[in-house]
Amino acid sequence: MFNLRHLKSFNRLTRALQAPVISVSSTIYTKTSDIVSKSCSSQQLQLHRQIYVGAVFQKYNKKSRQQDDDEDSDDERSTEFKDERDSKVLKASVNSLRADLLLKAGLAMARNKVETIFYESKVRVNGKKINKKSVQLDVGDEIDVVRGFSQTNPTHLVVSRVVILDVDERDEGYSVQLRRYKSLLIENYSGLNAFKSSESTHH
Repeated sequence: MFNLRHLKSFNRLTRALQAPVISVSSTIYTKTSDIVSKSCSSQQLQLHRQIYVGAVFQKYNKKSRQQDDDEDSDDERSTEFKDERDSKVLKASVNSLRADLLLKAGLAMARNKVETIFYESKVRVNGKKINKKSVQLDVGDEIDVVRGFSQTNPTHLVVSRVVILDVDERDEGYSVQLRRYKSLLIENYSGLNAFKSSESTHH
């Protein structure tokens, strides 16, 4: 039989079904650190997002401008030199501007060969004899390696020459541009710098 207890249960079920549904919503924030109070209005949240996006955009533009400035500076520092009829322009990376390292890079010489020509006093820098291979050089310096006397003109020498055209300091060492002359006929150096070896070469 349908008793009073069943009637009470039926009434409770009816009230539960008729109760209004409470909707639950969540807010997705642009950034975890930018979470604002749940009680803030939609206008405040929109303004907050605009400020954040604007700050990111400004930071990105600043970084892009800095990169462009760095590239422009590199272009200004780096000058392009062209080959000539009797010479070739080379680009190389060296740890320092020592004479032996620049000769090795400019003339593609082996290390032991470079040591030999210094030992035999066949190296001249700007026309002057140098005996120390650790001498530091700079833009505009000319390094000659004497090959010997010219057979057609005994007062002249045949030399290989490296001219330092440009130096760009990097994080590790230097980037250099060198002009290489494989064979040049020049007058013998003067005074104590003159080459006095009896060796000669064909020219």
